[in-house]
Amino acid sequence: MVEKGEYERAFNYSISKLQGEKNKKTEYIKALEKVYLKLHGVSVREIEKLNTETKPENWSRVLDIYKSMDHRQEILEPLLPLISEDRYKATFDIKNYTDLMRSAEDNTCLYHYNNANGLIGRTERTGEKEFARDAYDEIKKIDALKRNYKDTERLKEKALALGLININFEIFNDLRDFHSNTIERELLNLPVSKLNDIWHEYNFESKEKRNADYIITVELNSIFFSPERERLNNYTESKEILIKKDKVKEKRDTAEVWVEKEVWEKVRVDVSEVFREKKSELHGRIMVMDTRTKENIKTVPINVFHDFTGYGCRFNGDERALTDNSRKKMDSYCELFPPDFALAEDLAIAFKNVIFEEAKRIRF
Repeated sequence: MVEKGEYERAFNYSISKLQGEKNKKTEYIKALEKVYLKLHGVSVREIEKLNTETKPENWSRVLDIYKSMDHRQEILEPLLPLISEDRYKATFDIKNYTDLMRSAEDNTCLYHYNNANGLIGRTERTGEKEFARDAYDEIKKIDALKRNYKDTERLKEKALALGLININFEIFNDLRDFHSNTIERELLNLPVSKLNDIWHEYNFESKEKRNADYIITVELNSIFFSPERERLNNYTESKEILIKKDKVKEKRDTAEVWVEKEVWEKVRVDVSEVFREKKSELHGRIMVMDTRTKENIKTVPINVFHDFTGYGCRFNGDERALTDNSRKKMDSYCELFPPDFALAEDLAIAFKNVIFEEAKRIRF
């Protein structure tokens, strides 16, 4: 394993061969001694290569290496002093890495702190919010190591404020219809706050509009209600049914015999079907504008439809004449035509739901 450069694997294997063994074999102790020295040398050389004086971004990697060196010692220390059954005593270079880890941690935090400050300054100069969001990520890295480092809480709040994207909804109502106000009122109940997250805040047109980074304009372009259409369908069904069976005498040749006679009756029934239909449509679109460039970056057409259908079926006559198919269709109640205002409300709710789903898909 050592010859292949598999030092960590060799270290763990040697440890497993020595743990819990009363008579420890010299070959395993010497192997552990050798691989520990190899691992220590690799770690030291890697730290030197990282050259944190000119590349402070490498401090986090140096910290990880010190932690791995310290952890290696923690695994080894319960076995010390390590003496074989042949009285061979191993020698290991054991160090206290506490100060080195603390120094690497401080330098790592300082690097992320300076980087966060620089990114926040860049957002303040350019207005590009992504740098503030990157600054927030840098501060979170500090929090993972040290809570309340310097003024990171203040910096975090500043990064959140500078990185927040404000999206404002507004409605452009171009409907030439009596129900346009009803539909607009329903759209104003759009739960835009449910779209909020750490970096996005949604509002409806208000005083925040002037500070919006993006404006989502909801356009209402046209609404349509079809005439009420009713269609009747009448048909008749008939059937011969057995009424009874009588026994009568009949003279056959020279003898009288009793025979069974079936009595059939033809019955009929008139079936009336009523079909009612009314259609409604609402058309519009949403447009997303970048307020900095005044450019329309996305347009999504929104079209919703609501089709009302009513059905009723009755019969007049002898029910026994009904076929199975007609019997299944019987429905004495036929829905009344909905008024236009009810259809307008249904359209508005459907339109609102589509807008909400489309807004969730937009990436700013």
